[in-house]
Formats: sequence, C-alpha cells, structure tokens
Amino acid sequence: MNHHLPAGASRLVSKASRRLRAEPLRPEYPSNARCFVHLDARLLPYWHTVFDICPALLKLDPPEGLNLFRSFMTWAYHNQPPQDWTWHLNVCRWLLGSAYRGQIDEEPIETFMAAAAACWINTDDSQAQGVVLGWQGVRVFDCKGSAHAGCEAPALAPLPWDFAWCPLMSPKGFSAWLPVP
Repeated sequence: MNHHLPAGASRLVSKASRRLRAEPLRPEYPSNARCFVHLDARLLPYWHTVFDICPALLKLDPPEGLNLFRSFMTWAYHNQPPQDWTWHLNVCRWLLGSAYRGQIDEEPIETFMAAAAACWINTDDSQAQGVVLGWQGVRVFDCKGSAHAGCEAPALAPLPWDFAWCPLMSPKGFSAWLPVP
C-alpha cells in the first residue's frame, strides 16, 4: 500500500507512474557529455598546435578530438619528439601510423608540412634563403623575407625517406634531400 495516496486512490493511479515515483530518475546526460571533460591546462598548448593548425582533424574524432589527442599525447610521451620545427612533421608521422591513417589524405599532411616550414623560417639563423619539405608526392616550399618572390619549385629527386627536407641556399638552390630527425 502506498502511504502517499489516500485509501482507494491507488486504483486511479497507473502502475507505471507509481514505479516512476519509486525509482529515482536517472539524469539525462547530453549527447556531447565529453564537452564537459576539461584537459589539463598544461596540455592545452599541444592541443592547440594540433587542432588550430589543422581543424579538419576534429572531423576524425568529433566533437573535440579528445580520443585522437590522447592517443597522440601517449605516443608523444613515449617517443619524445623534439619541440622544434620538426614537431609538426612528427604529428604527421604519428597520424600516418595511427588508427586514423585510413581517414587521412594529403590535406592535413600538407597543412602540417606548411606549419613546419613556417617554423623553420621563423627559427633558422643560417644563410639559407628558404626550405623545401617533401613527403611522397607533396612538396612544400617556404622562403625567408624578400627571397620569397624568387622562390620557385625546382625539379626534385625522389624522396629516400618518409619525410625529407632541404635548405635552399638560393631561390633555386635545391642540393639534396636530408632526413628529418
């Protein structure tokens, strides 16, 4: 007998509604509950260097790319990629060896290669006027300052490694591919 209802009234209340009162309601979590999981603030710079440069990666692991990011950070922890201009190329290496490789085309690779070339340009203090990066059939050129106007894509030899690079000593100064460390 339910003590919350007057005598005889229980037959007027459906059994389903009595059951709902007896069992506590489960909270309705939003379908995007992962939105409420915050990254450790120390990891945010890494998250931004991946997804700000290539937001298309968010489509591989919607909505925030947390699984992709966690997988990458686990790989980065074990492999300790240098935090220099090659870092973006190491993101590419991880992507191409990850569970997401079947969903990767040239676009994100080329995007990260362009970011790596820009980092090289911003940090290089040698006499080189530019850099060329290569991966399979993709080539990315970047030149320093005013040298950019004369920077053209020279005929390049096939790549001997997964990713390769060459400093350009003149706008058309390709010499030989070097391995990316």
